[in-house]
Amino acid sequence: MVKHLPTYLFLLGSLFAVDSPRSFVVRTDYGFIDYANRVIVSRGTAKITQKNSSTGELQVIEKNLKLSKGEARTHARENLLDLIKMVHFDSRTVGEIMMSDRLIESRIESLIGSAYQQGEIEYLERNEVVIALAIKMSGLAEILVDASGYMTEGMAQSTYLMTRSATPKSERTSGIVIDARNIYHIPAMVPKIYNEDEKLVYGPRHYTRSRSVNRGPIGYAHSMEDGNVRRRVGLNPLFVEAVSSNDDVNLRVSNLDAERIRDTEKKFGLLSNCKVLVLLK
Repeated sequence: MVKHLPTYLFLLGSLFAVDSPRSFVVRTDYGFIDYANRVIVSRGTAKITQKNSSTGELQVIEKNLKLSKGEARTHARENLLDLIKMVHFDSRTVGEIMMSDRLIESRIESLIGSAYQQGEIEYLERNEVVIALAIKMSGLAEILVDASGYMTEGMAQSTYLMTRSATPKSERTSGIVIDARNIYHIPAMVPKIYNEDEKLVYGPRHYTRSRSVNRGPIGYAHSMEDGNVRRRVGLNPLFVEAVSSNDDVNLRVSNLDAERIRDTEKKFGLLSNCKVLVLLK
């Protein structure tokens, strides 16, 4: 009898089975990277060993199964490392960063060792065992995000508080949505937003390191009906359109929209709270 893979794996693997930079889920044959839900999941498969022994049959089955599970976990960890290397941190992949920094490479290998099991262990009809392992992007970000260039914790709660409290809730802007459905854009952990003059509109200096690690500076969705939209940017977001992306990762908005974003930030502190979401096709 075949058990189906956990619903989470099945849905993401089928609904977003699009190997396209316009999807916030990057899928491979052995797992996926989900930039919207900030999780990386890999699968490892192993044949269930068929070995005979002079001991009891039940003991043989348990021993063989234990060996096969161990092999599947090993494969899942190997696949997880491959997936992590594919992740876009910014305009660089994590693999590129690892090649240039042995300490980061070592810490990521340790992170993989602490990966948690995603769903139940599966047993397939063709005498195979499947184990899925996952890590949260917050764990990866803790390794990759350095301490410099970010807003200090003391600055995060400042000038906008008085303005926001003086504005009726129904009139408050709750977030910023950047529509990138008409351009080629690759999701990343910490992309930046620029205006047409290449001046930074949204980047590390606008939020704290802890928010970058735990929340992520930008959320992703395919439509406004996605559940991630309300959680990230609320019910009354400001809409702007991405006009281009030079390196396919960092986005550019018009100078006019950049001013609208800055004005909204002064009033409601949306950038400092990472209430920013990108719509992908």
